[in-house]
Amino acid sequence: MPPVTMDTAVLFWPRGGSAQVIRYLLRELRSRGHTTRLHAGSLGHPGEPSHGPTCYQGLDLHPYDHNDAMATFTRGKDPQRAPVPFHPSYEDRGHCPDPLFSAVPPASADHLTHAWTRHLRAHRNLDTDLLHLHHLSHLQTSAHAAYPGIPRVTTLHGTELKLIDAMDQRINLAQRTGTSLADLARLLHSDNPHRATEALRLAKTAGLDDTDTDQLTATAWQKWTHSPYWLTRLRQATAHAGQLVTVSDQDQHLATRLLHLNNAPPVIPNGVDTHTFRPQQLDPAQRLEHLRHWLVTDPRGWGPDQAPGSIRYTETDLQRLHDHHGRLRPLLLWVGRFLDFKRVPVLLHAFATAQARLDPAPALLMWGGYPGEYEGTHPADLAAELGIERDVFFIGWRGHKELPTGLNCADLMAAPAVGEPFGMVYLEAMACGTPPIATATGGPARTIKAAGPHATGWLVTPDDPDDLAHTLTAAIQDTAERRRRSANGRQHIQTTYSWTHTADRYLTIYDTAAPH
Repeated sequence: MPPVTMDTAVLFWPRGGSAQVIRYLLRELRSRGHTTRLHAGSLGHPGEPSHGPTCYQGLDLHPYDHNDAMATFTRGKDPQRAPVPFHPSYEDRGHCPDPLFSAVPPASADHLTHAWTRHLRAHRNLDTDLLHLHHLSHLQTSAHAAYPGIPRVTTLHGTELKLIDAMDQRINLAQRTGTSLADLARLLHSDNPHRATEALRLAKTAGLDDTDTDQLTATAWQKWTHSPYWLTRLRQATAHAGQLVTVSDQDQHLATRLLHLNNAPPVIPNGVDTHTFRPQQLDPAQRLEHLRHWLVTDPRGWGPDQAPGSIRYTETDLQRLHDHHGRLRPLLLWVGRFLDFKRVPVLLHAFATAQARLDPAPALLMWGGYPGEYEGTHPADLAAELGIERDVFFIGWRGHKELPTGLNCADLMAAPAVGEPFGMVYLEAMACGTPPIATATGGPARTIKAAGPHATGWLVTPDDPDDLAHTLTAAIQDTAERRRRSANGRQHIQTTYSWTHTADRYLTIYDTAAPH
């Protein structure tokens, strides 16, 4: 394909896997002589992982700065009404500046759209051949206004599909109870001490089964009031999205069904930087030194309503990583955010069971947990409830540059998320020679080979702590099998999921969307 001039846009500041996809893809395209410009959210200050210029260093970034909107939020005002408003979220992050899309009223939605239209018009490359958007949102509407006549490609990363599905389910549930979303928000508000009684009354009247009753009771309905508006808005955004792309077979099926598409969008799996994510062959002393830095010297673990570094460790705590012979214990690594679908409680329950079966017992390293963000019980509180707090170590949220070393410090990566849209970290683990354990759902079910001569990891039953505990125990005990799957995993990533392959597939899509 001849050199292309392409703008890329994403609402969010660097936080999840999509930011890494953007970063690696644009670097690969620039290395091939293509001209790229990036419009992306930014939050915080230089050196912080949420700071756009820090994350996207070396790229032509024109940041959409969320700092003033964050200041608006800290003053107790609406950050979606700020002059440069804060974006909403696809996930319920609790009390935060980015509420669920479904909690944002239509008037604020228009303000969000106009703000991004102004930003794109002011900073777009006037010679753009193509626009690549990431995630489905009001950004498609802004891009349609700011880039008239310019071909577009939109990558769906899966989180938007989860929200669309959740809104659809709740709208249908409200209809079956014969109650409006506004009335449900009032009757079943999280602050209503009688909400459980009201929910059971509604469920009984409507004849709901146990699953629907549980959802009716557990939902914070005040956050879903504007679901019909956003469901329509996001589906309409597909008209301005151009060529849709999904990152997994599961998302391809979801997008086709939820967005009422006539044709299934193509699947382009995310890639891995196989030069950065590679086996490092660290000896025990080197692993311990890295752990000392993350846990003692520069701690970033955090407890509920506390700042990064509030969970910190001492040299004495570090000794707990050794068995009674003074050798480093087997190390399990979890990587991610403290979101419900990541199923951290399932992991902690399984770890508690596996630990009781093994000698020496393993230690669990919790890598991630975006500061202040968690759904349900905080993992540190749950670890204490389970009596495993001395064996679970919270490393906190760290830069992506440190992750390859973190993966190399572990004997296994275990992350039992359910419905993970893609799961790039599982591929990054395999690239480092650290075999992953995942559930047989979502992206990992396609990317991890769980059996046979070419096995690269393990797949377990979703939401089944016993199956996960059994697999953890077996994998830790069988060193030879871990080594076999480690070598297979590295080879699998190199031949299938390098960014060279991923970029080739995107260039084919670009050529179709914007033929020369």
